[in-house]
Amino acid sequence: MKNVCRIVSVLAVTVVLLLAFQSNAIATQVFRVPDSDIDPEALRISEAKVLGLKPKKGFSFLNQEGETFTFDDYEGKPLVLVLSYYSCDGVCSSVNIELGERLNQLEKDGRLKPGKDFNVVTLSFDKNDTLETLERFRKNVGLDKGVAQGWTFSVVRPEDRERIKVFTDRFDFRFFWSPQDRTFYHPTVYMILSPEMRLARILYAHDIDKSDIELAVLESRNGDFKPGEIINYAVSLCYSYNYKEGRYVFNIPMFVAFGSLFVGISALGTSVFAFKRRQKKREDKA
Repeated sequence: MKNVCRIVSVLAVTVVLLLAFQSNAIATQVFRVPDSDIDPEALRISEAKVLGLKPKKGFSFLNQEGETFTFDDYEGKPLVLVLSYYSCDGVCSSVNIELGERLNQLEKDGRLKPGKDFNVVTLSFDKNDTLETLERFRKNVGLDKGVAQGWTFSVVRPEDRERIKVFTDRFDFRFFWSPQDRTFYHPTVYMILSPEMRLARILYAHDIDKSDIELAVLESRNGDFKPGEIINYAVSLCYSYNYKEGRYVFNIPMFVAFGSLFVGISALGTSVFAFKRRQKKREDKA
């Protein structure tokens, strides 16, 4: 009888444990955060499709002062365009803050100055953003005075809000609203426009440093450099733009070519010097 009781007890405990495990598994499945259905590649911009394009015509925007402008107003200097949204409390803020820090470093190094050598525009793609949300976002970014002078924060005019995707689609900039996360998924990029307002480069924000921005701005000028910038551009030839990574990488073939050229010139110079020295010795003996 005791053995029967032990067996019944063991079976009862086993059943309870199985039920508890199954209940926990069901609860885990019910409350598990579902995997995202958004393919990360969908947030990459196809440079081959958009490089060389100008911003979509027929749109005008409001800056932080409430003044109306178009991108045609910025012709004459390169422009760094940042597409963000102002209710974002994460990546959009960091993308703009990081850009401000990099531009501040460039200015302190005496290399490029926002407002003087190029301009920056942050534009919200969220139709719900207003001048009020813009101002809160701008204060949160907290730009240094020198950098802020060349930086415009903007929103779409009310009459254009419903068709903002027409503007962003021009540059293959796709964004998706996630009701569950209450956030937009979108590319985190800096778009470099030439002085003619043609898209020249796309840099992925978190994979670059200040030199990438400088090189992209210099390249966008198509050889129109000031005397003090020629050396910087010559140094930039050691780097090449990597379309896959959206940043500049060390140009090994160019480095090898320069190295080979240097070695060749050095060898030629040494040979000429040795030849003249032998010739002089012969003349002295004669």
